Amino acid sequence: MIRFHIVSIFPEVVRAYMDASILGRAQESELIAVSYHDPRTLAGNKWGKVDDRPYAGGPGMVMTAEPLLRTLEKVAKGIARRKNTKTKIILFSPSGKQFTNVYAKNLVTKYTDIVLIAGRYEGIDARVKKIFKAEEVSVGPFVLTGGEVPAMIVVDACARQIPGVLGKHESVEELRTASPEVYTRPETFEWKGKNYRVPKVLLTGDHAKIEEWRKGKQKNSQ
Repeated sequence: MIRFHIVSIFPEVVRAYMDASILGRAQESELIAVSYHDPRTLAGNKWGKVDDRPYAGGPGMVMTAEPLLRTLEKVAKGIARRKNTKTKIILFSPSGKQFTNVYAKNLVTKYTDIVLIAGRYEGIDARVKKIFKAEEVSVGPFVLTGGEVPAMIVVDACARQIPGVLGKHESVEELRTASPEVYTRPETFEWKGKNYRVPKVLLTGDHAKIEEWRKGKQKNSQ
């Protein structure tokens, strides 16, 4: 079982996605486990405040180090109670290492526990990364309002690499030729006076020709 530990001040946002559909079934089957850790519970103040103004000025607020460090230490102690564990700690940044299917596969191959820090505001106090040796990862060249969406992306992509999660090995798209065009029944339907048909090659049953068609569509989409 691969265990994902999500550190977020909005755990309910992530939980709704994690408990649905394939990922929900993967947890029920004990192929993955997902736990949630809210730094506000360890903020050390009655307001649950986990942000402050940045030194040297600048827009917005920064997540303070102590609540996150206390949270990560609590997670680490929980992991340490089990034997033969290996942990990877990740935080998200547009300038971090690019997240790919290869990276996801390496995570589930090499680690038993994956800790995902979902930052907010203008970022996280840099001392958190230094103390816990977290790796910065990017899910794309853009900026989001928080790390919850990237955390969900990582769990989803990693879970797909675990045998049994998708049911069939062939269901993993990256292991087969994926086409940007897919069709289902009916073979022909009319929409506003115009007929739309499934490409004839997909109806032939000729797997070689179908594979060639898919590769051509894939190449043209790149």
